[in-house]
This record gives sequence, structure tokens and C-alpha cells, in this order.
Amino acid sequence: MVGPTRAEIEEANDYSQIKWGFVVLIALSGGLTAVYADASLTAIAVATLVGALVGTALMQYLFWMLRG
Repeated sequence: MVGPTRAEIEEANDYSQIKWGFVVLIALSGGLTAVYADASLTAIAVATLVGALVGTALMQYLFWMLRG
């Protein structure tokens, strides 16, 4: 048989919902902090975007550490 096994395919998708949830949580945290600080709509959007980028980087780092 050529290609990945069923276990390898399922393993890659096991944590996808947790990853997305964590990224969304951090992104919303940045946005809500900007709302609390009475920031402009542009600043709220930037804070949410930066939170999403930081959340993505953090998830990549954490899963890299767990595999290594």
C-alpha cells in the first residue's frame, strides 16, 4: 500500500480543533484588551490580528516542543 496509514491521517487531525480554539482565544483576548482600553476600531482590528499571529506562533512552538 502506498501513502500514509489511517493512523497517520487521523493523528494529524486530532488536535486541529484545539489549535484553532487556542488561536481564536488569544486573538479575542488581544481584541478585547483593545476594546477595554477604548481604542479605535482600527486599533482593535490590529490587536486582534496580532493576537491571531501570536497564537499561531505559540501553537507552532508548543507542538514543535511536544514532538521533539
